[in-house]
Amino acid sequence: MHKVLAVGVVVAAWLSTAQAQTLELDDIGVSRDVPCNGLDVIITGNGNQFRLAGDCGQVEVGGSEQQVSFGEATSLVVTGANNRVEAERVGGLDVSGSEHRIDSQVQGSGQPAQVALYGEGHVLDLDLSGPVQIEVNGIGQQLTWRGDEPQIETSGVEHHIERD
Repeated sequence: MHKVLAVGVVVAAWLSTAQAQTLELDDIGVSRDVPCNGLDVIITGNGNQFRLAGDCGQVEVGGSEQQVSFGEATSLVVTGANNRVEAERVGGLDVSGSEHRIDSQVQGSGQPAQVALYGEGHVLDLDLSGPVQIEVNGIGQQLTWRGDEPQIETSGVEHHIERD
């Protein structure tokens, strides 16, 4: 009985620690600076401006009309509509929804960094460093890239992909 209770306490402590590793920002119309401190960040809501300071884990931007900037993140996931993200460097990128604008360096090291676009009307300006694989799906994606030559696969219609 005591062993089961002790294991339960350890598991509960581990779960609360795992949850504490994510910073959740859910607001409407807020503008603020937020330290990342290596944490994963989830941003939801509408019309916010967040400037994340320091290195981040995974950054997830959802909702609509968000403006987010940060230095470095292990990966970036963008969903929703009309979000604008400026990042110095990400290790991977997953974009879905509609009409997002994203500017970032994508850094592959060892294994190729993965970039996936779904949905419609996204505009991406990417500086590629190291091995990168890009998958472009959906309708009307605009991808401008510079740097190392990526592997690019496409499906869907009306994409505009060019090297800068």
